[in-house]
Amino acid sequence: MMKSIKWLLLISYVLFYETFVNAQDRPIPVFPASSFNKDQADDMLNNGTAILQGVVVKKKKNPDNTYLGIIITLFPCTSYFDEWYELNKKNKKGKTLAMMSPEAYSYRIVTKASDKDGTFVFRNLRPGKYYLQTMVRQGKMHEMWNQVGTSMSVGYNIYGQAVTSYSRPIYEDFKLFYETDDLVKTLVEVTSEGQIVNVKL
Repeated sequence: MMKSIKWLLLISYVLFYETFVNAQDRPIPVFPASSFNKDQADDMLNNGTAILQGVVVKKKKNPDNTYLGIIITLFPCTSYFDEWYELNKKNKKGKTLAMMSPEAYSYRIVTKASDKDGTFVFRNLRPGKYYLQTMVRQGKMHEMWNQVGTSMSVGYNIYGQAVTSYSRPIYEDFKLFYETDDLVKTLVEVTSEGQIVNVKL
């Protein structure tokens, strides 16, 4: 009976310790202290005449990359968003995670880049600052060497006796192909109505 109790206590301690350690490793979610102004966000996104047009730039190391399925997201830089952006910049060690309220996150525009040349456009914007981001999938290649065996060399003296021996590694080269998802982001400012702003991501 005492053994069973000890085992139960030990298991309980292990489970508690693992839960505590995992909780310590998780980033702490933080939200902007200010309230979200939906009227300001709605006004910036729907009542203007400015156009923001751009292109997702191909990486020089991968000229054959396509733009299939690349999504660009635009957020209006309201005071609430600016506070979130500053919280996000402070998260260098991954201890905190900047979060938006569901309502604030819903005030965004999503568009798809052209598969042919990566162009995109946002219309009906008012003067102000906007934040754009996208995830770019890149195909990459890394050349590597892999040891596949060894060769033995033996040195003999004039009497035919082996006096030295050493082994040399045999390498084979191969190419490793993989993909990466890179977050690309930028801040853009519209200064006047009817303006056409060009941007590269």
